[in-house]
Amino acid sequence: MNQLEPGQTPLPLPDEQRRQRWNKALPAILIVGSFGGIALIMAGLLAVLSPEEAAIEGPPGPGITPMAQQMPGALPPTVGPGGLDVPLTAAAPSAPPPIPAVVPVAPIVDVGAVLPAKIVIPQVGLNASLRTVGVLRNGEVQVPPLSQPKVAGWYKLGPVPGQPGPAVILGHVTTKQGPAVFHRLREVKRGSKIQIVRTDGAVAEFTVDGVEQVSKNTFPTNRVYGRLDTAGLRLITCGGVYNRRTGHYTDNIIVYATLSATKTA
Repeated sequence: MNQLEPGQTPLPLPDEQRRQRWNKALPAILIVGSFGGIALIMAGLLAVLSPEEAAIEGPPGPGITPMAQQMPGALPPTVGPGGLDVPLTAAAPSAPPPIPAVVPVAPIVDVGAVLPAKIVIPQVGLNASLRTVGVLRNGEVQVPPLSQPKVAGWYKLGPVPGQPGPAVILGHVTTKQGPAVFHRLREVKRGSKIQIVRTDGAVAEFTVDGVEQVSKNTFPTNRVYGRLDTAGLRLITCGGVYNRRTGHYTDNIIVYATLSATKTA
């Protein structure tokens, strides 16, 4: 073993050299590791959070869909305008009837007994007779018999079209013999005109406010039959997919309209 000269620093042994290098590098490794861990955590959070959840506040920016519309099964808060070029979807269960397309006029004051006799929708070439329908034993509203596919039915337990409240008229969309009275009902849209000719000689003209297609399992009873201060009209037919096993369609198409004019036939 060599002896050291005066003032010479002893050379560390191999194990001692590694230990000294490690002790010098350890603080830097800890700092880098800390920042790396934070970066990984932030990346994970950003990957999990949606744009709306990652944002602090404010409306979604261009190209970002609001969360309510991203959720599967989310329904619009209002009834849509309808029309051939607009997909028919159901409004949210709690949504009110659509806002009138025009300023409503005062309901008709009836003098004596009166019934609706005919429905006319110029836009779809409809001119059909009306008959009365009531309620079946199971609580469902009747529809006109299949033997009268070109006749629509007025729900007699509700108001006459033109009176305050929601008057309801139902009709088939198809039968085994072919298209029925409301075959083209889905074509009407906000702003379309519907005329109801009454037995008292008055014609109640309604303007369509909106159209929706809903599952029969979630029929919007309150939206259709709920109280109205104005004179409203609801037209109902079938839509969706035809189930050959049950012999029924899966959905209903519902047209909402408001009394906008009255005249004499």
